[in-house]
Amino acid sequence: MPTIKGIDEQRSLTSRAFAAIAQRSLRDAFKYIGEDYSLSGNTVKNIFVDFLKFHESMLQFKTPAFIGIDEIKVKRLGELTVITDLEHRTLFDMLQGRNQKTLTEYFMNLRDRDKILWICSDMYRPFQKTIGDAMPNARWAIDHFHVVMKANEAVDAVRRQIQGNMSKKDRIKTKRGLAYTLKTRTRDLEPGEAEAIRMCREDRKLHPLAVAFDLKEDFFRIYDDNRESRDNAEAAFAKWEKSIPEDEIYSKFRDLASTVHNFYDQIFNAWDCPIAISNGFTECTNRLIRENNTRGRGYSFDILRGRTLYRKANLQRILEGNLAMIGPEIPKDGPVFYFEGTDENDESDEVGLDPDTGEIFE
Repeated sequence: MPTIKGIDEQRSLTSRAFAAIAQRSLRDAFKYIGEDYSLSGNTVKNIFVDFLKFHESMLQFKTPAFIGIDEIKVKRLGELTVITDLEHRTLFDMLQGRNQKTLTEYFMNLRDRDKILWICSDMYRPFQKTIGDAMPNARWAIDHFHVVMKANEAVDAVRRQIQGNMSKKDRIKTKRGLAYTLKTRTRDLEPGEAEAIRMCREDRKLHPLAVAFDLKEDFFRIYDDNRESRDNAEAAFAKWEKSIPEDEIYSKFRDLASTVHNFYDQIFNAWDCPIAISNGFTECTNRLIRENNTRGRGYSFDILRGRTLYRKANLQRILEGNLAMIGPEIPKDGPVFYFEGTDENDESDEVGLDPDTGEIFE
């Protein structure tokens, strides 16, 4: 048989059709693409997998200096580790699993791992050994959100303990009236909410709620009022710790102080970082992954990773920022990689499930 140019012999398709199907697979349901090309949804899925394997070898990203690490739980796939470039706000990679062995093996095999200077994450203790073994020049900074959220948890603990001694009617009334208000920042309180806090100060039974509110606000102000000085922040924390009353009801605030001591360097390292390091972008990326996963709950890890990593917005930032060591060009007449997020509030009663691909479509 003569060799014909422009034909993908493995799939019995033209190379142009193969590329078009693969590109559409980044945004459209496999079932609908198959209908346009007279192919089964499973065949379209296999074409997309081949496309991903090809670009895995043809597209390599530069190792970032500032990375964010977070986890996301996906049904059927379990825990996934999400790695982002915090400096350029791009997704760098996704891993299946989150244990220390998985993380250490990945970073030990990462090109230019010595160029990683800062890592932002939550208080996942195995990160410490992974960073020490695989990233010799990196410093670990814990995202402040994961620290201050524990102050809100301590406020909730005080509220629940007080509610435990109330009648059912008063308990429901207190929860509805104060559960959200107590976790609201002072600057964001509505007049009615501020009045509710003031009434707690004057009520002997509810006074501990006002104390818990003040402790929470003072803890937040460690970050708010001392952004430019680590020394001032450390001094503010020491002062805050001494202000915690000895009563048992405030034990969760003492637990928070112990947590800060357990991760002292990692928490206050954030003040030494040359950029305002935060895992906010990584959390946004997790939302994209969740949205993408709703389009096909039967997606394999490779497909979910490809649909997220190679979406147009992410790849375009990488190429425009000169963050790719090697990679394809995006033609001016149309995107090579394209992805549209779904609306989390968009609900439909008519939902179909492809039995071959596991993909959910409307």
